[in-house]
Formats: sequence, structure tokens, C-alpha cells
Amino acid sequence: MGPLAMRKKVVMTFIVLFLFGLCWGAAKEWIAGGVRIPPPEKRHEVEPEDLLLPPETSPLSDDQEDLITVNLYFSDGEAMYLKPEQRRLEDSRQDKVKMVIGELIRGPKGEDLIKTVPPNALLRSVWIDEGVAYVDFSREFQTEHWGGSTGDTFTLFSIVNSLTELPGINAVQFLIEGEIEEAILGHTDTTQPISRRDDLICPE
Repeated sequence: MGPLAMRKKVVMTFIVLFLFGLCWGAAKEWIAGGVRIPPPEKRHEVEPEDLLLPPETSPLSDDQEDLITVNLYFSDGEAMYLKPEQRRLEDSRQDKVKMVIGELIRGPKGEDLIKTVPPNALLRSVWIDEGVAYVDFSREFQTEHWGGSTGDTFTLFSIVNSLTELPGINAVQFLIEGEIEEAILGHTDTTQPISRRDDLICPE
């Protein structure tokens, strides 16, 4: 093979590898469901200590002005339904999401309710875009979860149903360490924003 033919072969090999790389990137985007992650300037970074304050220093105080009442959803004792527990939150759009997640991590006050979020999970960042709340958890949200399809469902939808109580939020997109994963807790598809499920709420 002459030098010219060799150069042509090298060029063709480079072009094929380049096109393969482009196709692979497009395929990864398609597999992830084409979820558009908003740019960094829309993200609201959360300090972990803001979420894990002990109860006596909780930012939620009933004597503060400009408070709203929201329902937080926890599992009932039989793990059959989600049941609401009311909390008072400051009326700040971004902070409400952070505080709702923080209160879910702390767990329920009622003895007949069960925690749904691993206690060592941290919210790394949160932002809202076009009605979707993007919640980016630390890896502990996944690795310290107790598992099972019921536990998967109750954890995800306790968060989704709680956050969709807030004005302007219609769905929740879950991320782990900044990445969208196919099934964060092993069962439910988390490649797309998840909408509220009222059928999981305990009928009165």
C-alpha cells in the first residue's frame, strides 16, 4: 500500500470514529428520554446544613409572617397509602422546595406515619423550570434506600406529591449527583419528570 493510500485510510478511519462518537452521544440523549436539563444559572445550590437542622432550630415556625400551609406525604403504618401531614412554610418559591425536602428527610411527627426518605440523603441543588422541579440528591438517596418496589414508589411519590402541592410545580425530575438515571431506586422509571399520583393518597 502506497503512502497516499495509507493517508486516505487513516483519514477515513478518523472520520468513521468521529461519526461514531456523534451517534453515541445522540443515542445516550435518546436513551435518557431527551430530558432537557436547564443551564447552571437556573440552579439553586443548597447547603446540606440547611436541610438537616435539628427540630429545635427548624426554619419552620408557626409565628412567622407570610407562611403557607402545605401537605407533606409520608407512608402509613401498613405501607399501603401515603398520608398527609401539614407543615407551615415560608412563602418563598425556591426556599419552599428546599424546606419541603428538608422536612421529608427529618421525617413525620405523627407516630402512625413512617419516614420515606433516607435520613442521610442530601439535596445538592434544586431549580424550577417550566413547571418541573429538578431535585438533585447525593448518592446516599440511592445507596441507603431500603429497597423494594413499594419502598421505591412511596419514596418517589412522597416527594412528588409533596412538591406538587406548591404553586407552579406540576412534576418532579430526579437526579443523582447531577445525572439523570434510568431507575434511581431500582424500579420506577426516572428518566422523565414524574407527575403526581393522587391514587396513592389514603382516602379519608
